[in-house]
Amino acid sequence: MEMASGDELIEFEGYLVSITPRIRRGLPEYALKIITFGGESKTVYTREPKILLKPGLPIHVKAVLSRQSEKPRWMIDEIRILKNVETLEPRPAIIEEIVKGVYPIVSGKQENKIFSVPVEEDLLSKIPEKLPEKIYCIFLEKSSQIKLVEVLHEKEYRIFDRIAKLISELDKESSDSDRAVKEYLRRL
Repeated sequence: MEMASGDELIEFEGYLVSITPRIRRGLPEYALKIITFGGESKTVYTREPKILLKPGLPIHVKAVLSRQSEKPRWMIDEIRILKNVETLEPRPAIIEEIVKGVYPIVSGKQENKIFSVPVEEDLLSKIPEKLPEKIYCIFLEKSSQIKLVEVLHEKEYRIFDRIAKLISELDKESSDSDRAVKEYLRRL
């Protein structure tokens, strides 16, 4: 689903595949790479994410064109998780070979199955030169084709996984304490 209202607003759905934190003008900012359900790559930016950012998350994005910098870019106005779409979980794989031709092909094993899939040029820099190497991969199935859309080193994957678990535990503790306070106030 992609709609545009003039040239200043875009709205689309897809999978969050890459989160790149950085400092811009002294403030934290996140560049989010999203692969739309149609297979198109889009990059949008946010300063304060309203949701837990995790690779593979299906999201709906509304973004406005910002012309405040030297290069216009899309800033997130609204972002939400799509509840009725399956999350693409990063899965461990052994990358064994990269064949560079007209379109780069990455080959390896994942869950004891051999794969050979196309990959975008920008992902090649994330794959170690010394192969074979175990990394976490996000694969996107579109029609009958499978495409590698993101790779995460094991350390990156573990960080995202731990942050998600920590936030989940904090949310549970917060709701438990809210429930205890409400129960206490009801007894008064």
